Amino acid sequence: MIAGINWPPPLEGARAAANEAYAEPLAWLASAHKEQLALCDSMEAIADSLPGEIDREICAYAARMLAPMLRHFHAGEERIVFDWVEQRFGDDPSARASLERLKFEHCEDECFAEELTEMLDRLGTADHTVNPETAGYMLRGFFTGLRRHVSFEQECLRGIVARQAHEPN
Repeated sequence: MIAGINWPPPLEGARAAANEAYAEPLAWLASAHKEQLALCDSMEAIADSLPGEIDREICAYAARMLAPMLRHFHAGEERIVFDWVEQRFGDDPSARASLERLKFEHCEDECFAEELTEMLDRLGTADHTVNPETAGYMLRGFFTGLRRHVSFEQECLRGIVARQAHEPN
């Protein structure tokens, strides 16, 4: 499992004080990533339980929580972290392109979560018309994509933080 953002070495003097202003959005994001990866682990456990060991209660709970939870994390990322990046690197075309890609991925993940919610709800109500292979494929597609997204987001931010640490004041 990915263990969060690797922070650059501590800075001294004025640059250290300036860097403290960045810690809050990045700390929020590290926590959000941890929660999203735990969500992926839960979806993987459901996929692994197919077809014969399905916990219907967990599926029903996942159906209720998945989409709202993902929307919450994405809205926070865009409001807290992406705004922070735009304020500091809005004139950098690569930073803007990365944020646009991440926003697009948020939209894709949320749409996928809506489809997955319907399937999880059906599993939770013991709907035997759900094809276990299809359900497993959908679950694996979702958590693999979300893990990839978190990894890309971390790589982008490591690069941005590294650039900030090397910029003169």
